[in-house]
Amino acid sequence: MSRHVLQAVGLVRRYGGLTAVDHVDLVAPPGMITGLIGPNGAGKSTLFSLLTGVEQPDEGKVVLGSTDITRMRPDIRSRRGLVQTFQVPSLFPTLTVADNLLVGAENRRRDYAGGLLGLSAQGRGRVSHSIERGLERLGLAPKGPVTQIVEEVLDSLGLSDVRDTIAGTLPTGALRLVEFARALCARPDILLLDEPASGLDSEETAKLSQLLRRTAAGGVGIVIVDHDVDLVFSVVDQVYAMVGGRVVASGDPQTVRNDPTVRSVYLAQAPLAAAGQSGEAR
Repeated sequence: MSRHVLQAVGLVRRYGGLTAVDHVDLVAPPGMITGLIGPNGAGKSTLFSLLTGVEQPDEGKVVLGSTDITRMRPDIRSRRGLVQTFQVPSLFPTLTVADNLLVGAENRRRDYAGGLLGLSAQGRGRVSHSIERGLERLGLAPKGPVTQIVEEVLDSLGLSDVRDTIAGTLPTGALRLVEFARALCARPDILLLDEPASGLDSEETAKLSQLLRRTAAGGVGIVIVDHDVDLVFSVVDQVYAMVGGRVVASGDPQTVRNDPTVRSVYLAQAPLAAAGQSGEAR
């Protein structure tokens, strides 16, 4: 199946006399990583909420493929291929890792007919006993595409060893990986990541970078908002920089990094990040 482009067209969000998002346009193509940066109060979080459906715009629209999804709830957007992760991992802490992934797989797109992360269909037929037990606990069918999706993602992300671990017992880095895995189980066209590197150490951040590139190479479009400027600039294909609710620069990472407005208003506030160390305050 063909992947869908996510577009924000003239989005405006006002709170009384404050315009948090001011006529913003954004295009996030499949197979590419799109970064969203800016200083505190730039409107990044509000724009993210408009894209995910948590908030509704006062003007403008959000389009996925050829469909206007502006008034659709977040869960409906997810089933249409627009899936998000959260700044604070939002998992079921008393369920196992496998059970958490099963929830994502059950909410997957029903029209999805492709591989994930560049994997072939080889070896997908195996269904573990723990997956079968999890399906029974959740009242789902014991076999079929749901189990194949979960097995594929567990294997591809190296989570098979913790499939029966209670999610709430895992450290932050592992929790973020499990949430990412659950999002992949929904078979997204576009994956919206809110601060995915928050709480990660340097080794975990490096692994995240590899995972993001691998996911995009598999055809998924990614939109990322994160404190870690260097992570954003190192993995994205394109960047949108916001200041005061507006997009002041967009393009490839080098172009945006060298933009005078971005350098003076944003990067100058985080010189360590601009020089090669993370440090943006959202």
